[in-house]
Amino acid sequence: MTKPAFSAFLVSGISLLVCCTLEAAAGARGARGATSLVPGPAAVPAPPSSTAATPPRTVLPSPSGWQTIHNDFFWVDQNGNRIATRSGCMCQFGDQFWWYGGGAPGYDQTAYESTDLVHWTYKGVALRTEVDANRMDVLYNDTTKQYVMFLKYNGNSAFFGIATADKPEGPFTFKSQTLVDGAKVGDTSMFKDDDGKAYLCYVWWMTGPNRQHGIYLLSPDYLTLDKRIYLWDIPSREAPHIFKRNGIYYYGTSRTAMITSTATSYYTATNLAGPWSPPKVLSTPGSANAWDTQCDFVFPIHGTQGTTYIYDGDRWIHTEARQGDYPWLPLEFDGDVPVMNYYQDWDINLTTGAWRKFDPVRNLALNKTATCSSAIPTHDATNVTVATTWQNYINFRWESDASDPQWIMVDLGAPTQINRVILKWGTDFAKAFKIQVSSDATAWTDVFSTTQGSAYSVTDETFPTVSARYVRMSGTQRGTQNGYSLFAFMVLKD
Repeated sequence: MTKPAFSAFLVSGISLLVCCTLEAAAGARGARGATSLVPGPAAVPAPPSSTAATPPRTVLPSPSGWQTIHNDFFWVDQNGNRIATRSGCMCQFGDQFWWYGGGAPGYDQTAYESTDLVHWTYKGVALRTEVDANRMDVLYNDTTKQYVMFLKYNGNSAFFGIATADKPEGPFTFKSQTLVDGAKVGDTSMFKDDDGKAYLCYVWWMTGPNRQHGIYLLSPDYLTLDKRIYLWDIPSREAPHIFKRNGIYYYGTSRTAMITSTATSYYTATNLAGPWSPPKVLSTPGSANAWDTQCDFVFPIHGTQGTTYIYDGDRWIHTEARQGDYPWLPLEFDGDVPVMNYYQDWDINLTTGAWRKFDPVRNLALNKTATCSSAIPTHDATNVTVATTWQNYINFRWESDASDPQWIMVDLGAPTQINRVILKWGTDFAKAFKIQVSSDATAWTDVFSTTQGSAYSVTDETFPTVSARYVRMSGTQRGTQNGYSLFAFMVLKD
């Protein structure tokens, strides 16, 4: 599979980066096709044509400290471009989060930066290679003060590649490619232990494709292989990754099934040198294939009240309204046993490290009256204020006439303190629009505006608290030749 980087697998606890990758029929698991509401391979976007010089926009911090993760929609950057981090990794350097991965084709390793995990700024191509590379990880070496990138380099049967940089956004300089104990490798990922030592976990092709898995200690500077500490036969498995929780190491893999989502299996040990337990299947109640994903990484959010472990999965095949390239889900634990339930929306507090389900009652627009400038039959404004999920988006949405401008307005019923609006867009989106508030539906005040809207994405914007009875989305430029399409219009006071 094309590797995801800082991906610790979704199993009991995590404190390391782990990767999972997917390989396409032609090689790297990233076989792609056009994305639509019709089931099919998910297109992997090319890196944006804009560069790291594109300035980030100002993002107002959440007054409550909670951020909402929205699944089944596409992640986008500050320019409205889909984030291209297939088979990537998540890292935290200081108070900044960095999301790395690959775009299409597999020669560009891209970098994105965020302070809240919701709004992402494209920082450019961190490394451009002359051959296909994927399953990228980045570690910071505390001794050398260098950022080190690790790659499955040059094909499906690949070398282990290493690059370095002085800054997290790069540019990274390619340093070396090597065989692992005389043989090529399949999927790879990296793990940094509590003592700062770095380990490579890899699929070893010495005896054939996807036949054996191993763990290798790296040198103190992370630039060379030191010694292999474990090797075992795990046939027909890929996407290895390690993470650690409460003194237990977890080694996860997925079944070799091209871009098809599969369940994840994991092994546990109290020492990387073993002994390792027999494999167990990650519990995902209600799903047999990890909620239509292949594991990319599990990332720990440490806070003052605990740690939340976030599972990031590559969704290569979209099904009807369930879109989104990278679902994020909180792992729950029954003792040391990980469980992954599905939440389309859930909240994370980056200060406390706590998470919670998104409570629909917090939506002040729930079941309130909505009106609009125009609507096609059966897709009127009232659809956006009822509680819906991906399962009924096809039938419950607002869809306007195919002309500009258009608007949709929610009447909260009385003047209300508000400071946040969430809009869930369909394929036919607003490229340029404003969020406006009013006390009389006549005089309007802008609280947010953009010209960078994107299809099947979520607009989640916080603004200074105001009192308003009416909240409106005023669209001035459609993103397609069709009308505007909106699944949900939510109003909150955080």
